[in-house]
Amino acid sequence: MLIFGLLLVLLAAAVITYMVLATAGESAIPLDYGILNVEMQPLWLFLAGAATVAVAAIGLWLMAVGARSKARRAKEMRELRKQAKDQDRRIERSGDATAPRTGRTTTSGHDSPQRPATIPGPASNSRPGDSTYGTGTSTDRDVPPADRSRLDLDR
Repeated sequence: MLIFGLLLVLLAAAVITYMVLATAGESAIPLDYGILNVEMQPLWLFLAGAATVAVAAIGLWLMAVGARSKARRAKEMRELRKQAKDQDRRIERSGDATAPRTGRTTTSGHDSPQRPATIPGPASNSRPGDSTYGTGTSTDRDVPPADRSRLDLDR
């Protein structure tokens, strides 16, 4: 890549040298665009075109850098949301596995006993009554899973 860049710089230098030598004795070129009436030497016309191309290239480069940056932030946001969702699921699973399932539910219109949920997954070392909430430290674990969806992940 370095050699390719060096070859392009040498090519540009050769074209500029050619334009300087080839247009040394040329007369001015009139440019008439209604309000804009200018006479320019061919070399200055060439340099104006080169400057325009350079500005356009810088603009395209800035757009590409901005698009990459935005894509990187979006990818990071997706990963953070996925991690938070996975952690919420793990907390919910560990809470479901340790919570006693007693009582009745009335979701179907009549009272029926609720069956204990069996969720396959890794064994948990937590015991009933253990909690990571309210430990006195200010971390994401202090926020209950229901409130996690309101975390501002754009920070």
